[in-house]
Amino acid sequence: MQQLERLWAYQKEDIKVTRYEGEMRAYPMRTKLLRLRNLVADQQTLVKGMEKDAGSSLEKLEEMQRVHGELLRQVEEIAGTLEDENAFPTAAQAHKALAQLQEAETKLRGFEKELARMARDSQHIGTRYREIRQKAMKAREEYTKLKAQYDLELAKQNERLALLKEEREKAAEGIDSALIERYMAIKGQSFPPVATLNGDQCSGCNMSLPAVVMQTIRAGESISECENCGRILIPPQE
Repeated sequence: MQQLERLWAYQKEDIKVTRYEGEMRAYPMRTKLLRLRNLVADQQTLVKGMEKDAGSSLEKLEEMQRVHGELLRQVEEIAGTLEDENAFPTAAQAHKALAQLQEAETKLRGFEKELARMARDSQHIGTRYREIRQKAMKAREEYTKLKAQYDLELAKQNERLALLKEEREKAAEGIDSALIERYMAIKGQSFPPVATLNGDQCSGCNMSLPAVVMQTIRAGESISECENCGRILIPPQE
C-alpha cells in the first residue's frame, strides 16, 4: 500500500511537469518563432529554386541569341546574294535562294518573338525574385530578433521546469524502479497512468470493475491494472 501511496504522490508531481512542458510547447512566442523559422526555410528554398531556374533560362536565352545571330547572318548573306544579278545563272536558282530567304526570315521572326517573350518573363522573374528575397530577409531579421527574446524567456522556463522535475525526483524516492518503469510505459498510452476507484468504476475510463478486482485493490496487497484502459488502480485518495 505504501508503494501505491508514494506512486500517487509521484503522479501529482509528474502531472505538474507534464502540464508545464505542454505549456512551454504551446507558448505563443515559441509558436510564432516556429512559424517564422518555417517561413524563412520555405522562402530560402524558393529563392534557391528561382536561382536555379534563372540559370537554366539564361543558358537557354544565350543559346537562342546565338541561333538568332546565325539566322540573321544567313538572311543577310542570302539577301546580299540576291542583290547580285550575276549570282544565279538560272531563274530556278534565284527562286530557290528567294525561298531560302523567306524561310530564314520566318524563322528569324519566330526567334525574335520568342526572345521578346523570354525577356519579359526574365523581367517578371527578376522582380518576383527581388520581392521574395526582401521578404526572406525581413522574416530572417524578425526571426533573429524574436529568437533572442524567446531564448531569455526559455531560460526562465527551463529553470521552472528544472524545479518541477526536482520535486518529481524527490517524490520518486522509495518507489520500486520496476513500478516507475511500468508507470512510464502506461503513460505512453494513457495519462495519467494511475487511476483511483470511483465506486465500482475506474476513474480513468469510467468502466465498471469486477468485484474481485475491487477487493484486491482495496486490500492493496498487489498491483492491479484496469482491464479496459491498463491504468494502475489504487483505492480512493484525498
